[in-house]
Amino acid sequence: MNIPKFIEELKRRNVFKVATAYAIAGWLIIQVVSTVSPQLGFPDWVAPFFTVLVLVGFPLSLIFAWAFELTPDGLKKSQEVDITESVTHRTGKKLNSIIITVLSMAVIFLLVERVFFAEAAFIENRSELTHIETASIAVLPFVNMSGDENNEYFSDGLSEELLNALAKIKDMKVAGRTSSFKFKGQNENLKLIGDELNVEHILEGSVRKSGNRIRITAQLIKAEDGFHLWSETFDRELTANNLFDIQEEISKEVLKELKVHLLDEEEKDIAESPTVDIEAYNFYLKGTQYEATRLESDLKLAIQQYQEAVRIDPTFAKAYARMAIAYELLSGYGALSNEDRLNLVRENVDQALFLDQNIPEAYAALGLMYYSSGELQKGVEALNKALELNPNYGIAYMWLGNQYLYSDEQKTIDLFTRAYEIDPLNQVVRSNYVYTLMLQDRNDEAIEQYNELIRQEPKQLVYYYRVGEIKAYSQGKIREAFEVYFDAKEIAPDASVTLYYIATLSNNIRMEGYFDQVYSEVVQKYPDSEPRIFLELWGLYKERKYEDFSLFIQKEFESGLLQEAITDPEIFAIYTSLKKVNKYELLDQIISKIYPELTQNSIRLTKDNHIKAIVWAKSLKERGQEEAFQRLIDPVCDFGESEREKLKTNPESDDYLYPALFCADFKEDREAFLAVFEEYKERKNLFLVYLDLLEVEPVWEFAKQPIPEIELLKEKAKTHMESEFRKSVEFLKIKGEWKEEWEEN
Repeated sequence: MNIPKFIEELKRRNVFKVATAYAIAGWLIIQVVSTVSPQLGFPDWVAPFFTVLVLVGFPLSLIFAWAFELTPDGLKKSQEVDITESVTHRTGKKLNSIIITVLSMAVIFLLVERVFFAEAAFIENRSELTHIETASIAVLPFVNMSGDENNEYFSDGLSEELLNALAKIKDMKVAGRTSSFKFKGQNENLKLIGDELNVEHILEGSVRKSGNRIRITAQLIKAEDGFHLWSETFDRELTANNLFDIQEEISKEVLKELKVHLLDEEEKDIAESPTVDIEAYNFYLKGTQYEATRLESDLKLAIQQYQEAVRIDPTFAKAYARMAIAYELLSGYGALSNEDRLNLVRENVDQALFLDQNIPEAYAALGLMYYSSGELQKGVEALNKALELNPNYGIAYMWLGNQYLYSDEQKTIDLFTRAYEIDPLNQVVRSNYVYTLMLQDRNDEAIEQYNELIRQEPKQLVYYYRVGEIKAYSQGKIREAFEVYFDAKEIAPDASVTLYYIATLSNNIRMEGYFDQVYSEVVQKYPDSEPRIFLELWGLYKERKYEDFSLFIQKEFESGLLQEAITDPEIFAIYTSLKKVNKYELLDQIISKIYPELTQNSIRLTKDNHIKAIVWAKSLKERGQEEAFQRLIDPVCDFGESEREKLKTNPESDDYLYPALFCADFKEDREAFLAVFEEYKERKNLFLVYLDLLEVEPVWEFAKQPIPEIELLKEKAKTHMESEFRKSVEFLKIKGEWKEEWEEN
């Protein structure tokens, strides 16, 4: 074959120009399809299909250019066209124009792609970078390979300390301890663990401890596919210092593998050893295991372990901090007087912070202490400090959410949700997360989820309390509420909080004999407990011993207890009782102390304080203090109107009802009162109506008048409560809790 002549013929037949034009046009088609397919949501196979199509067409276009020629008479085979009649030179000029046009289009596309799609590409890459910087991990409890169950706490403690070290990294998401430890000994599929905890990486390992020797094996695994990113074995002679050196080494290797940048300060935090004494550390680890259960007996054991830890090492700051938290928890889950709680928590927090100013648990304990004492702003500041030091302190988000429960409902929901994201299998955290459904009036969903929690952890009493609360106060199902509370009582017969819920409900429906019996039981078993004090408040109110009531309120207010949790029903009882003995000044002291914002010139009402503002305004009006009354009533009316606007976006919201009713009542506007009262009838269950209109002295002046609409609703509420009362009595008889003489009273 004459190669030069063949190449010359290829040129004459424009095969090279067709190849160039096709290559540019094909490349442009592939680029356009690849770029726009993701944006338009095309299936994944579309872009590869066009690529294959273009590639297959390329040799076909070359064959076509060689075999055929475009003539004035149409398309003919090249061999049928006389060379003297060939017009390939004119076709070549057209192909040049096509090449230039397609090339220009390619250049334009490149410019458009760089300008308009660069930001999307940057964002996508940035997202990947962020994904790396905010790496997520769960530290599973290391397996105890020592053959001695007494060393179980040690392997668990090592896992927890590794978790705590990683949790200090600001850009690291670390699953909470309780959630990670749910998988202890289960040998669960790592992908399922990753999905359930919403993390991408798993740190697991084993500990073999024999005498003073220790072998720790750790491995970092990608949850999605089980790929081992890193593993290492550490053989050491065991001392307190080298144990923490090993923890630091493991933590840094994990961070290195996850490509997380450590600041110098964070490196220092990880390197710090909480104690220099291995025996003290052993007691501390045992204490953390007991503390986690929240059972009264275990909390007492946890405190004993922490006491031993600080006895051996008086500089063990973290043990003091955890002991403070344990005392605070004991006051809620067990029996600890308010005075003892304050002294013990403060003593241990002060000692912890004296030794180390950067312990998250110390600030968390401080926040809990302030919350229990009614100093909410100080509590918020302390818990924010704890979260600044440990951004993955899941339960601290929950504790912070509690501080906003009555002032900023949405913030509570956000914080409870954040706690749940970090520690989704922590039953206490999850319980509070489900509580957000109650805050949104999604009560059926909340009951369903609480029942699921009860099936998973039947000994956790708080679930029963929440279900009972919904059934009684949101649905008016009193007998069913009693049933739930008695389910809790069967689990822990002497739990003070369970007895408190039962007594409160029996008091609300005037089961006076039964209330007295349960109240006596609480006084006998828990004379210094918060439940006893609040039940005494209602007992004195029920018996109309107003002078004794006022003396009791004075005493407990000065002690600081009543500054902790005066709810709306209690403020009504306090107002009514103090009014009877003309001691309004004590009401002034209580509200001014607990809600100082109501004394300011510019008053901002919230879900927490608006009822207190209403009660205070009512008392001021009764005393003829018109100026002070007017300063409060205007914000009350404005709050009612602004809350009414929220109905447009949240039809379940009924916070405006009370301020709107009181506003109309204060202004003696009967028409406005009845207009709001119509909505009140639709939105309040008959048990709440009963409490508002029948159980306590009516606080609306219009409610004291014989208005047909109100009288009819009173009758409905009374009939409903009589039915629920009878059903509840029958239930108590079945339980052997009811005495016949009570029915005669």
